[in-house]
Amino acid sequence: MSTALHDLASAAVAAAGLYPDTRTSSPTGPAVDLIAADGPCFAVQLVGDFTGDSLAGRVEQSADGSTGWATVPGAEFAAVTAANNVQVIRFARSLRYVRYAATLAGISPSVKVAAVIGEQKKTL
Repeated sequence: MSTALHDLASAAVAAAGLYPDTRTSSPTGPAVDLIAADGPCFAVQLVGDFTGDSLAGRVEQSADGSTGWATVPGAEFAAVTAANNVQVIRFARSLRYVRYAATLAGISPSVKVAAVIGEQKKTL
């Protein structure tokens, strides 16, 4: 299977891993069902205003979308310690569902953050 996406809108499953908002505690996004996708995944983390010590984002996976969440190997973003940061990672999942989660550290931390998770649609 090719890993090149020439038409992202029709060739990939893309979902909000975390809707944009201001967070004051460690955020966790909704479960994303990737049953219709296959191959390498990608995630984009977007950080705007930031106060605190650090934001450590990651992608987690689960077999059923509600329990047993664990970090996908290699699906961790570099720690963010300043405002206006965009990162993209590539990873391989082994379970059906994924979600974005992050640890926000500091005294009275606040971060504007969003995440997108995607994968190429299955082709037969």
